[in-house]
Amino acid sequence: MTLVVSEQVTKALQSNSPIVALETAVLTAGLPRTQWNDSFGSCPSCIDEALPINWALAKAMTHAVASTGAIAVWIGMLRGKFIIGLTQDELHELAHDETATKVSYATFANAMRQKQSSGTTVAATLLGCKLANPDNPIRVFATGGIGGIHQNWANRLDVSADLTALATTPTCVVASGAKSILDLHATVEALETIGVPILGMQCDRFPTFIENSGALDPKIACASSIEELANTCNIHWHTLHLKSAVLAGVPVPNTVALDRGSLEEALAQAEHAWLETGMPSITRTPYLLEALAEITSGASLIANIELLCNNARIAGQLAVTLSG
Repeated sequence: MTLVVSEQVTKALQSNSPIVALETAVLTAGLPRTQWNDSFGSCPSCIDEALPINWALAKAMTHAVASTGAIAVWIGMLRGKFIIGLTQDELHELAHDETATKVSYATFANAMRQKQSSGTTVAATLLGCKLANPDNPIRVFATGGIGGIHQNWANRLDVSADLTALATTPTCVVASGAKSILDLHATVEALETIGVPILGMQCDRFPTFIENSGALDPKIACASSIEELANTCNIHWHTLHLKSAVLAGVPVPNTVALDRGSLEEALAQAEHAWLETGMPSITRTPYLLEALAEITSGASLIANIELLCNNARIAGQLAVTLSG
């Protein structure tokens, strides 16, 4: 039961080098471990179709961060060790482990005790950002979409631990808002309550993950440049001495975005099917995402991959700016 901070991460934090944290739950629970096939449509140019999709995405995100001059820091749990700065060999082992799932706050300690291998969710990755150096945490983290408050929460209270982590971690999370399977208005209200500023990157509507945002989606503040976003982060943490995260909302690229509302019927079908299984709450998001990929003939998967690579690149630019 060990916490491991890699030497590269330690030195980078000490020298104020630009770092981007990356979560591993997307590799173990968010994307297929199979190679690309025709049922998914045309393979995105950012990944290598000869590799398993999850591993190809890991390599593509690492490259996207590195192309900006920043260091990609993958965070995950391997055989009970919580590793902040997985090596490529360790990351390969985790991505190819068929038994690896994902951990968040509530399941972390028990998984470590049992020496499991697991990908880290947004919440668990933010914990890694803090533990890397409590006095000087990793300040930038790129992901796909955060967790939040699920639909029908008044009847079944399902609130992601991501919100707790965002309230208590001084890291900028670069994400395409929250998955449209959530109650977006309730999620945005909750983020305001817990003191997390939301800035849309050249947009004033809360991004809806793989869908285009619409006029009825929550309105948010807009940052017109990386410099404006970095300035807000510095004011939030260093002038106001607040300890919560900043959420940078990056819309999914227009070329792959799904029409807003196009997933509503498909989501209802998938949600009903998940409820019928009786599976625990931790399985809900991966189950729904896999079902949506099947229903959309791969369009949702393509959009997910493209936005992950785009978010990694923007996070790298932010990390470089903050370290300057």
